[in-house]
Amino acid sequence: MKLEISLSRKIATGFALALLILMVIGAVSYRSTVQFAESANVVAHSHQVITKLEATIGDLANAESEARGYVITGDEIYLDLHRQFATDVQVSMKQLHALAMHPVILQGVEKLESLIEQRLAKLRKSVETRKLEGFEAAGKLAGPGKKLMDEVRQTVDDIEVQERKLLDERDRLAKSLATRTTTVVILGSLLAVLVAAASTIVLTSDIAHRERLEKEVMEISEREQRRIGQDLHDGLCQQLTGTALLNRSVQQKLAAKSAAEADEAARVTELINNSIEEARRLTRGLHPVPDEPTGLMIALRELATSVQSLSKLACHFHCPEAVAIPDRTAATHLYRIAQEALQNALRHAKASSITVALLADENIITLTVSDDGCGLPEHRPRKGLGLEIMDYRAHAVGATLTVRRGEKRGTVMCCTLSRDALGL
Repeated sequence: MKLEISLSRKIATGFALALLILMVIGAVSYRSTVQFAESANVVAHSHQVITKLEATIGDLANAESEARGYVITGDEIYLDLHRQFATDVQVSMKQLHALAMHPVILQGVEKLESLIEQRLAKLRKSVETRKLEGFEAAGKLAGPGKKLMDEVRQTVDDIEVQERKLLDERDRLAKSLATRTTTVVILGSLLAVLVAAASTIVLTSDIAHRERLEKEVMEISEREQRRIGQDLHDGLCQQLTGTALLNRSVQQKLAAKSAAEADEAARVTELINNSIEEARRLTRGLHPVPDEPTGLMIALRELATSVQSLSKLACHFHCPEAVAIPDRTAATHLYRIAQEALQNALRHAKASSITVALLADENIITLTVSDDGCGLPEHRPRKGLGLEIMDYRAHAVGATLTVRRGEKRGTVMCCTLSRDALGL
């Protein structure tokens, strides 16, 4: 019992370990998914930052170009376009602030914002100087503005370089993460499958071991019954027979002397003979199948005759050709199945006729017990102990057992056994 409990705990531990491994794989996969999502978010922001930088520098160049057009021509249309592009630049800088996630990028954006603000301020000063002092005065401010614009472009380039470095780092991280996740999932899955397979093998072995033990216990029980029956036949029956013969001799002597005790002695002899017959009946019940290949046929024929004589029901045995079953254990199991089916028919079927049939072909041996009774109820309760024992006996010899309603009425129990299972 302790060994069975220990084995059951090991099997449960194996399946629990496999489940734990799968949970770890799920946790790693979830964490990897979150990291992949974070990386994808960073990549998306990086691309947006680069795109917005390019748009910003373009708008700033357009603002500068329109301001220069106004300074040269004095046409108000250039001034309106300059103001529009300057507004777009300021809006873009606010969006860049929102998009910048990395501290280095945010620092670059702040530097760019300062340079752009200086550049826009110089452009506004050039425009105001053109309005108030004319073209020549405004033209003197162009030199410093070009140098500032070059600094703006260089800052934009620096930010783009930093963003691309971040993209490269994220790319390497994603590849490393993918490799790690794939390795964990594959190795973990293989380990979980191996643990589960090992537990299944142990469980299957344990089930097979239990079945072998149960089969051995049943065979031991049958052998013990045969031994007891043999002891009754060879011991008790013989002693009773000897006692009956001795008592008959005493009876004859008393009768010859016309003694009154002769009738009592005759009655004792009758009782002893009845006891002998009862002991023999018990012997047949303990050892019903003779030790010969056709023993099952003989036992089933006697069983049908006994049922008919005791129950007053028509009980027929049908076996048109000899069926040899050398395996004494299998023959005994089949006999017990037929015996239980007959008892069920007598108790529950309310039948007037019962047929026991033993048939065989090249591959299959079939045992059936059919009656013309009331049949099985449509909604049967769970199997009783008798049916469960019949199922177990059939399984023990590799047979298949079915219990069904007859085609017209009654119940049919059918047990089929392949010759291969008997090694024939």
